[in-house]
Amino acid sequence: MGAEKFSRYEIREELGQGGMATVYRAYDPMFEREVALKILKRESLNDPQVRERFERETKIIARLEHSAIVPVYDVGRDRDQLFFVMRYMAGGSLIERIQNGTLSLAEIGHILQRLAAALDYAHSKGIIHRDLKPGNILFDEYDNAYVSDFGIAKFTQGTARLTSSGIIGTPTHMSPEQAKGESVDARSDIYSLGVILFEMLSGKTPFEATTPLGMAYKHATEPAPHIREINPNLPAGVEPIIEKVLAKEREKRYASGAELADAFISTLSEPLPADVSLGSPIALFLKTNVEELIIPPALPEPPRRISLRPWIVGGVLALVLAAFVIWGVPRAAPPIGVTTSPVTATTAPLTPTSVSPATATETSLPTEELTPTVTAIPGIGGADRIALTANRDVYVMDMDGSRVRQLTNTNMPKFDLQWLPGGSALVYGEGNCVYKVDAEAALAEPEQLACFKAPRFDGFRVSPDGQHVAISIERRLLILPFDLEAISRASSAFELQALEDICLDYTDVAVKGAQWSADGERLAILYQSVIGERLGDTIRVLQVDMERCQAADPLIMDEFPAKHFLPEGYERYPILPSYHWDGGQRFLFNSFQRNVGYGELYLYDMSATDVRKINPIDGICCYGSAAFSPDGTHILMTFQDVRRGAESETQLYYFPVEEIGTRTEFTPIDLPLRFFPDLRENIQLALRPVVP
Repeated sequence: MGAEKFSRYEIREELGQGGMATVYRAYDPMFEREVALKILKRESLNDPQVRERFERETKIIARLEHSAIVPVYDVGRDRDQLFFVMRYMAGGSLIERIQNGTLSLAEIGHILQRLAAALDYAHSKGIIHRDLKPGNILFDEYDNAYVSDFGIAKFTQGTARLTSSGIIGTPTHMSPEQAKGESVDARSDIYSLGVILFEMLSGKTPFEATTPLGMAYKHATEPAPHIREINPNLPAGVEPIIEKVLAKEREKRYASGAELADAFISTLSEPLPADVSLGSPIALFLKTNVEELIIPPALPEPPRRISLRPWIVGGVLALVLAAFVIWGVPRAAPPIGVTTSPVTATTAPLTPTSVSPATATETSLPTEELTPTVTAIPGIGGADRIALTANRDVYVMDMDGSRVRQLTNTNMPKFDLQWLPGGSALVYGEGNCVYKVDAEAALAEPEQLACFKAPRFDGFRVSPDGQHVAISIERRLLILPFDLEAISRASSAFELQALEDICLDYTDVAVKGAQWSADGERLAILYQSVIGERLGDTIRVLQVDMERCQAADPLIMDEFPAKHFLPEGYERYPILPSYHWDGGQRFLFNSFQRNVGYGELYLYDMSATDVRKINPIDGICCYGSAAFSPDGTHILMTFQDVRRGAESETQLYYFPVEEIGTRTEFTPIDLPLRFFPDLRENIQLALRPVVP
């Protein structure tokens, strides 16, 4: 294979070997990141079953785009060897954490939530993992769990088997139906997830045997042992959960991962015994104290979900330490939602808080002597509130970064985040659905507005007056009245087209998204076409007759960049990761250079067909998600300093347009540490206009 390099990847070290492939930690010089490189063993090339399995693995994973499934970056062949490239998971596997015995109940709940969401997503795509085990659960540097190795997964409609017996999986974690060589479905994965839960809670698998056949026999015939006999410190509610998820008959198990996770997490609200041994004193303090800090007692208490990222533990400890240093003993903080007078300081969380949507609250905790008062200045650039995504969930904050509040807790990529007219609610796309969430409500409960059965649902933009919506679906643009009742009844592009009041069905180009002008009579669409020898992005501005609608064809007002100018690197990578329209003549967009969504920042004036590379921070790269303020005088954007390479962090800036070119030093908005943990996330930004 060669000692140093494979394809374009620089080999750093071997991470492990399996029966069919070797995995290396490698460096990708094109994207300046470490990756996991999986290469099919040369001696396996002549085995058609192994080759089929490897090729199927790459195709399956490439179809799965979920925040808790290890993403695939590249697939290919080099030196007559098949390979694929995945995100490098620096946090190791679940095996080490179980063996070390350091998992707290709260951490187990967080891991279970992520794994359940990933499996439910895969199952919705018709894919069953069939080999779920701790070795296939990996962690990133922020301790988020991911499912990996779909190598023996299959489509539920498929009939192909890799062995003559049809028994596929790892004996310690396989379902009874797998052990018997019967057909499997999503509930087989739920059983395996239950085995992993049992193992995290007890430190051992439910069954032990000296041979794989003996292990399979026990899964098929023996009832699961009572877990509280192994670990009596567990809450009483855990026992029936284990019994149900490990039921021999699949009909008696939980129907989904979410159902299992919800059942387990509901037990965490029960008081834990003081001598619980599953976690450190830090984790125990978190479990028994943090809820009193963040749950408003005046509100009805729904089942609590506790998110367990390491920064929460650090934040709680820092708060406690500060209290001891300043006062000698901790003071009780006033409950959130209760006005105190005067409030002299706020402390922001250390990073986005993963609070359940049902219990989302403002995370600033009033204290009294720590820092000076920070007062948000309303109306900067015509905006008084920022909505954005971080770690694939929606947050709102004041213009200075204070009063951060989490509104969703799905950890799924979002698109077209926008404020609805009136400024109290947000709309966004997630998967194949559209959701609305009230940003002002005490209990933020995202409401599903519509879902579509379409391979490509890319955009949902409401017009400024709230009368129409531009839907980008199946690479076509549909303009309809913003009638949620009618839209919710349609489940496909075909049914949307058939709606009586449809204004426009635009199929001239392959549309990926759209934005409205301020007057609601023009749209800037992002479409895909052939540019040179590659598929690339172009922005087309359309004048739409909203009165005559389909009786008048839209007029093409402008098209860029290729027809007027070529951004740096556009010929090689004709990609526009983000663009934004001030609603009049000016556009912001960035090129593609690093981390999927970041590059040089450009300002284009349509009236003069004039373009400038503006790069406001020291004149260097790289920028993403840039957006005009409601009055067009300011720019909100994210920034990654290319000079720091893989060590760069994502920062958020907001500054006047008129200062670009006259100064190079701008101060980023003060956000919690690691607010944007994933450098490759497609961050959504939306500024709320000041309501007159």
